[in-house]
Amino acid sequence: MLSKTAGYAVQLLVYLAQKSKDKKEQGLFFVKDIAKEIGVPQNFLSKIAVLLSKKGIIGAQKGPKGGIFLKVPPNKISLYDICEIFDENIIKDNCIIGRPTCPNQDCPVHDFWVNEKEKLIKYLKSTTLAKLVGGSKGEEKT
Repeated sequence: MLSKTAGYAVQLLVYLAQKSKDKKEQGLFFVKDIAKEIGVPQNFLSKIAVLLSKKGIIGAQKGPKGGIFLKVPPNKISLYDICEIFDENIIKDNCIIGRPTCPNQDCPVHDFWVNEKEKLIKYLKSTTLAKLVGGSKGEEKT
């Protein structure tokens, strides 16, 4: 349901959250290495990393000993936050059958979509990176 861009961003952030949770591997990571490990095109992942950096979600250090790192704690980043950054249609008032907005009238799926979309948004807001990497209960609280 998420766009390819948002999906890749989630994969990147989960990777960084997992690595920051693992005490042995804290530090900086090269986008090219992450791209190879998670199977995402490097150029595409680099553009995603730049946007995430501009939004303050990840940090970047230039130079031969540089790389990217998670700047915000994993329990403070939800899937909804990521959807907002990448302007996902799923969180907008778009109609499920393609109308620009979902008009309450003359829409055969309006009642269904309003209910399901509400559930989906609640899930996106309550699912943090910490939950996705299996954080402890204390890490999952926001």
